[in-house]
Amino acid sequence: MLAFMLSVYLVSHVHAEIKILEADSTYTIGDNDSKIDARRIATQEAKRKALELAGTYVESMSVVKNYQLTKDEVKSYAAGVLETEVVSEEMRGTTERPEIYIKTRCKIDTDVLTAQIDRYREDEDLKKQLDAFSKENDDLKKERDALVKQLAADKDKTDAAETRKKLGMVLSKEESNDDTKTVWVNIGSQLVEVDESGQEITKTDLDKSAVILQRAVQSNPQNERAQFMLASLYQKQGNYAEAEKRLRVAIQNHPRNPNPHLRLGVVLKDQGRYDAAIEEFHTVERLRPKNPMMLFYTGMTFKALNKCGKSAHYLNRFVNEVQSKKFPKKRERAIQTISECNGERPGRRRRLSRVDAATVQAWS
Repeated sequence: MLAFMLSVYLVSHVHAEIKILEADSTYTIGDNDSKIDARRIATQEAKRKALELAGTYVESMSVVKNYQLTKDEVKSYAAGVLETEVVSEEMRGTTERPEIYIKTRCKIDTDVLTAQIDRYREDEDLKKQLDAFSKENDDLKKERDALVKQLAADKDKTDAAETRKKLGMVLSKEESNDDTKTVWVNIGSQLVEVDESGQEITKTDLDKSAVILQRAVQSNPQNERAQFMLASLYQKQGNYAEAEKRLRVAIQNHPRNPNPHLRLGVVLKDQGRYDAAIEEFHTVERLRPKNPMMLFYTGMTFKALNKCGKSAHYLNRFVNEVQSKKFPKKRERAIQTISECNGERPGRRRRLSRVDAATVQAWS
């Protein structure tokens, strides 16, 4: 039922190191298909083929070979930096067997790809989020294929209508993921504070991203990643009420994911709601005891509460957890805060400062 044609173009710009890849897909419209869904299916298949091409290309990069990544890891990392657009579509075939043809194009910036892979490899939670995103897309693809097959076999109009409804829901989830990935590729690292580059997101990018993410959560309210990123975007805009609302939805849907708890804690801290923030950070601690950002923000929040013993305890752990080259600004702030709390500059992991020892003894 599905026929695919594939063409690949690699265009290398000497300075920017940009690779352009194109993939196309043709879908034959059956008696029970709607033209709208046929287009959506062809688009998803063309995008999937583009991702496969991107994965093959990424595997061939010498810097990636040095990482000794698995095929699944390569696919996840490629998806994390790949933005795909539809560049052409047309109707083909005959009256009896109409077809819809879609061509997509994507580009890979090798410098961005390498930097993103380094980020994902250093941040366990981000990597798990990316892996989950890739797995969800694979599961949706299998579900869509099964529904397409079922739709072609349906003889009863009522059965066909029910199958189309289910197919439409699956396609909406796939499209929601596509929208989320578009924002992730463009401004994701700045939204989730993966690095400390200090780059500011322009108002134009914020507004555009807000529209895309709102469409993503409208298509699929269960899209945790979209809810999380939309909340981060609202936080950047200073809209704490809406940020909190989105994060609580994400937590309700996925209570054991530490990321929305951590972000909610930061949002609450920024509003001076320190006790509520501590509750969220402690939830993260139960789920990810060594999460560096949890340790940092917990320590800073205890400092705001004038609880220096607990503040130094968490900030000592933060500095011991991160390498000196990682989060240098936060590390500097942590060391300064420990000093203000009359703690000691952390040394080797096996030694606790006097403040730490007193805190541990008080908690034991």
